[in-house]
Amino acid sequence: MKKSLYTLLLAASLSANAQITLEHYYPTGNILKGYLKLVQLSAAGYKYVLNDTNTITLYNLNHTVYLTINIPPRNPPASSSFYGFPQILYVSDELFNTNPADIEYFIYYEDASGNNDCRIYDQVGSILFSKDSVVIDNYDFHGYVDITNFISYSPSGVKMIIPQQYGSGATVYSLPGTLPCNDCTGGTVTALRTVNGNTPNVGISNYPNPANNQTTVQYNLPEGITTAELVFYNIQGVEVKRFKVTNAFTDILISTADLEAGTYYYQIQAANSYSAGKKMIVIK
Repeated sequence: MKKSLYTLLLAASLSANAQITLEHYYPTGNILKGYLKLVQLSAAGYKYVLNDTNTITLYNLNHTVYLTINIPPRNPPASSSFYGFPQILYVSDELFNTNPADIEYFIYYEDASGNNDCRIYDQVGSILFSKDSVVIDNYDFHGYVDITNFISYSPSGVKMIIPQQYGSGATVYSLPGTLPCNDCTGGTVTALRTVNGNTPNVGISNYPNPANNQTTVQYNLPEGITTAELVFYNIQGVEVKRFKVTNAFTDILISTADLEAGTYYYQIQAANSYSAGKKMIVIK
């Protein structure tokens, strides 16, 4: 009787504490590595990233499709399909260039003949960086292990370290953008990035959104910053509007009548810092 009661109590306790639940299943096909990641974008927030041989698909946190990007063909083609699958090791919208309206990704190929290379592409397939004879993975007896810290923050900016194959050295590159901010206490993500690693508490938003003829952008500049600029970009990353803002006000009315219907991004830019990019939809 005691044993039966103990078993029931134990089962009830385990059931009460079992909070891990199945949320979604992503079929990854034959892709060997780098096939599902969770990334943080400055303009669009957290996204799941799934890549196969020809495409990268970004999913919202509710697992609906956010964006699909075509991967340019590898040139020359991989000599073996087993090794020729692309590995997407990094996805960002503010790291490899300073355009928050465009997504870029770091892609790594392994070739059966021993020729490994990496590329950085932007969303439309333009190549931003290319290097051959590199190695981003280490091999041990447990299989391949991704080196996830090849991109790191430093007081002098974000650095990318690319090791050469066969132990022939490594190269350090400075990246033009910034790493996404970390989550703050209570799950609130602050908005302003600075070159010294501090993250002031800055908010920026607009209403109505979608906007028809005009929208109001609300903002608050961090302590010590009195003037800044509010900049708008179209989906191609081309600047379409720029306004000076000050800490004497907390909002600014913007006309959108001259903008075509579509998606735009905007951010606050100040000395040595800028806010995260926010999305604005214009309708007609």
